[in-house]
Amino acid sequence: MQQFLHSMKHYAIFFAVIAALTYVLTLVLGADKVDLDKYSTVTITKGDTLWDLSNKYHNHHHLTTNEFVKWVEDVNDLNSDTAQSLSPGDKLYIPVLKKELHNQVAIEQ
Repeated sequence: MQQFLHSMKHYAIFFAVIAALTYVLTLVLGADKVDLDKYSTVTITKGDTLWDLSNKYHNHHHLTTNEFVKWVEDVNDLNSDTAQSLSPGDKLYIPVLKKELHNQVAIEQ
């Protein structure tokens, strides 16, 4: 009986550790996700580059050009090659909050 209790104690500890690891991994992996509903999208026109977009919206974000480009590549699942060959009509999320652009449009009108 004592051996059974000892064995059950080991199983309980094992499953508690597994549960804790699962919880931590869920928090860590979930922390990298961006709530895209908050961010603006742009439609690419001929000749647009990510660097141009960074400059165009520089008053609406607080990132360096490289940080802006990296954010757009990461969030839109682009690699360096894909980012170089954007096509007119492509839609991309940019690190500009929708409310930021909405406020600017309201001020300009």
